[in-house]
Amino acid sequence: MRKTTKLAWLVAMALAIFVVWLAADVSASAGVGFLYAVPIGLAAWWGGRRWGTVALVGCSALYVLGAALQPVPHFEVALALRLVVFVGVVFLASSIGERLTALEHSAEELEDIQAALTPSRLLDAPEVDAAAAFVPSDHGVSGDFYLLTNGPDGSTVAIVGDVVGHGPEAARLATFVRARFAAFVAGTSDPGELLTLANAALFDRPGPEQELVSAACLRFRASEARLSWAVAGHPPPLRLPRLQELGPAGSTYLLGASADLELRTADIPLGSDEGVLAYTDGATDVRRGGAPLGLAGLSRLLEPLLGQPPWVLTAQLEEAILEWTDEPLRDDLCLLALRPKAT
Repeated sequence: MRKTTKLAWLVAMALAIFVVWLAADVSASAGVGFLYAVPIGLAAWWGGRRWGTVALVGCSALYVLGAALQPVPHFEVALALRLVVFVGVVFLASSIGERLTALEHSAEELEDIQAALTPSRLLDAPEVDAAAAFVPSDHGVSGDFYLLTNGPDGSTVAIVGDVVGHGPEAARLATFVRARFAAFVAGTSDPGELLTLANAALFDRPGPEQELVSAACLRFRASEARLSWAVAGHPPPLRLPRLQELGPAGSTYLLGASADLELRTADIPLGSDEGVLAYTDGATDVRRGGAPLGLAGLSRLLEPLLGQPPWVLTAQLEEAILEWTDEPLRDDLCLLALRPKAT
């Protein structure tokens, strides 16, 4: 509602109460005076303590005027009691209103963050067909993210990550890490180097607590028909249609676990009839009857979809996972599929 409309409603309500005040008999007038708490509370709710105070002064003046026209026994005591109630209403209503406004702004901010972390529209990469699917957990915003971009050597780089933890702090950390990846890709497309740079950025980030992130980084070079990848404490991507895990080339640790972290890049040829699926652990941690889907279950759901293009595969796999589980999502469900474009 516009401010003028709100003000008109408050004035009309106060005048209506004043009319009821005058129409009531003396025995009822004492109780009618408490109805002024309604416009005072609404004014404080809509406009904060300032407007609540203005309404308090105006309604108190109407109460005094009404008492002059229709005397109230023990007027001073009655006025003092109402002033105490009105002041309490102002503070309570304004506090609740401010809190709800803050929550609304926070929710809008988190929605914007989530949209940036998992955009519905991916970069139109010249070398690969790509598609993503994302379903937030029932616990609210979390820290899953993905990024599809071009490397400085003309390759296509894809990153899927997951921040350890939930809530606004995890989402903000995911925003930071994703932005760092986007910046680092301008200088290198080597997956192991990108993950190592992101790890260093986490340790350079000011903060008293350790921040942990898992990630899988992929690079595809059409000129060589090769796929390179590196994994940092993340579920290994799946090579399609073989349903083979692309495990790390050496040891793997979460980003943020060690300042001396070094991750190696693995490399394989990737045919035009092949693809790769990167995902977060929310895709395998969904449960049915208390038991998780797991990698074997995810592979079973994938088998009838292996011949589909990425946008069909991700959409139908998301639907299959949601139909399989009989429990609320405990974690975000995040999928990213890549496949070389036919030449």
